[in-house]
Amino acid sequence: MVNTKKLTFFHATTHLIRGYNLNNLNILIIFIFRMMGNTSSLSKKDLLDALEIINYSIHVKKEKELRNLFGKVQYILPSRLIACGIVKINAGIKIDKILKIFNHSFPNDLIAFYLKLQYQKVDPVVRTALQNEGRIVRRTVIFKNYHDKLRKEYIKDASDIGILTGLSFGVCEHANSITTLFSFCDKDIERHRRHEIILGVLMHHLHLSVLKCCLPKNIQKLESTYSDTLTTREKEILKWVKEGKTNWEISCILNISESTIKYHLKNIFIKLDVTNRCQAVARAIHTKLLDL
Repeated sequence: MVNTKKLTFFHATTHLIRGYNLNNLNILIIFIFRMMGNTSSLSKKDLLDALEIINYSIHVKKEKELRNLFGKVQYILPSRLIACGIVKINAGIKIDKILKIFNHSFPNDLIAFYLKLQYQKVDPVVRTALQNEGRIVRRTVIFKNYHDKLRKEYIKDASDIGILTGLSFGVCEHANSITTLFSFCDKDIERHRRHEIILGVLMHHLHLSVLKCCLPKNIQKLESTYSDTLTTREKEILKWVKEGKTNWEISCILNISESTIKYHLKNIFIKLDVTNRCQAVARAIHTKLLDL
């Protein structure tokens, strides 16, 4: 599993789009490396490819554009099979209702077979992704831990059709319990940590892009809610977070204490229904609360 708390690409994204020169771009990439912690798995090309995908995701509105977005993901990650389910979850963190399936590259008959047998009720990947919301989970690890009869039957079928190996994750809108569940299946995707890191960076952008295309009214409602909810000071702080500034740097810029910055950020996270800076900026950009 990969914790995505420190993953922040927005400062670099902004200036890449504005045509930053190579020297400044190098500085930005070093900054991103520092924010991400483990950098040994990613190259400069990985970062630039991820930045391009993030920029494209912000402007996705139609299903064709969404398919192009996942095509770009397949270009940089071994992910032969990609699908996303949009579901409503209940208080027990289980699927209450399937709202929509966005199938990028799974065989359609496989999706139909899955839904006909209601495998979402016994699929250990679904259960684990829901319980570890916002984290990347490895399918091979998950399948090793389940031994009851129903799941054994599902696992056998999963093995037969080649979806035992892959990376999955879920992202939840806690205000309305709508959750996206993503699966990226490929025999090679679990072999290198860079694949998990890149998916962690893209996670919330993919989530919001899917919602924009498949449930546009949901995003429109969020846009109006966030615009009215955040104070002027909170928007100002969020703007500097997008620029990659630390709490201490923002406190110096705004001439207020670092503890005050932390207080405002805590309120921002609550209002935007997020848990970290990366999610906050992603949501703010996709809901037009912040401009690039």
